[in-house]
Amino acid sequence: MKNKIPSKNYEFFINIDTSKYRGEWIALSEKKVVAHGKDAEQVYNAAIKKAPSQKISLAKAPDEQVLVLSFK
Repeated sequence: MKNKIPSKNYEFFINIDTSKYRGEWIALSEKKVVAHGKDAEQVYNAAIKKAPSQKISLAKAPDEQVLVLSFK
C-alpha cells in the first residue's frame, strides 16, 4: 500500500481547536480557516471569494470531541 502525504489543510484541521465551529462546515486554505457555517455550499462559495487562487478544503467540525488515531 502506497503512503500518501497528508495535505497542509488536513494537518492544520486535525491540530486546531474546532470547538467554536461545532457542527459547522469549515473551509480551510493555507493553514487558515477562511469561512465557516451550517451550509457546505455557502461556506465553499465564501471561501472561493476570500481565497480565489488557493486550494480550498472543506471539513465538518464534530459536534463533540473526537479522538483521531493513526497506525503505521
